[in-house]
Amino acid sequence: MIKVTNIGFSYPKAKSAIFEGHSFSVKNGEVLAVLGPNGSGKTTLIKTLLSLLPISEGVIQFNGSSSYVPQSTLSPFDYSVREMVAMGTMGKGGLFASPSKNDFKDCAIALDKVGMLELLEHSFARLSGGQQQMVLIARALVSNPDIMILDEPTSALDFHNQNKVLQTIANVAEQGKAVIFTTHCPQQALHVSHKVLLVRKEKKSIYGVTDKVLNAENLSELYQIPIVRGVLQNQEIIAPLFT
Repeated sequence: MIKVTNIGFSYPKAKSAIFEGHSFSVKNGEVLAVLGPNGSGKTTLIKTLLSLLPISEGVIQFNGSSSYVPQSTLSPFDYSVREMVAMGTMGKGGLFASPSKNDFKDCAIALDKVGMLELLEHSFARLSGGQQQMVLIARALVSNPDIMILDEPTSALDFHNQNKVLQTIANVAEQGKAVIFTTHCPQQALHVSHKVLLVRKEKKSIYGVTDKVLNAENLSELYQIPIVRGVLQNQEIIAPLFT
């Protein structure tokens, strides 16, 4: 699990903090969705959770192993899809150990879960942005983490693959793991998350149970546009009212 208490981050000599006062927790088997407008510090928050950036205040309690799925990645070498996913097995047999046959079997299983098995021997660099994203998710899955952290995992995907990613997130949580993901889509958070953190610019964040936090008032204030929540074909829908 992960527990965050009143954390903040600011760059040295900066006049103001990127964010401050974030508090939340994610237990095993739970999904936390992080939402907020552009520039509110969602990606910076993710980097502090991964210890890629040092917090300037507060406490992060982190138990277990983690895996990270970035928005995108650049590969300096022409790795195959199988080789890219196999990187997720590093550390199992020591720093310089090569992936075993069982590791490669696990890679194939992970790729099959995200619908990318047929691209096993393809060049990762030559895949579309959406295909690369699915491969990165498979790499995270194959490491069998206790906590999976994804930064806007559906941003480059069509509706079909967005749904596949959300199903994968739900499945990972059902296996008893904690999941944190950032998104610009409240509908996705409503569909798959147990808890939500609304990151607001220059204001205290809002954290709580998804069904209660994702109301029209909070979301309209967050995005500065009228947003409604209703029911369509027995499913709750969140949508903006564009002007």
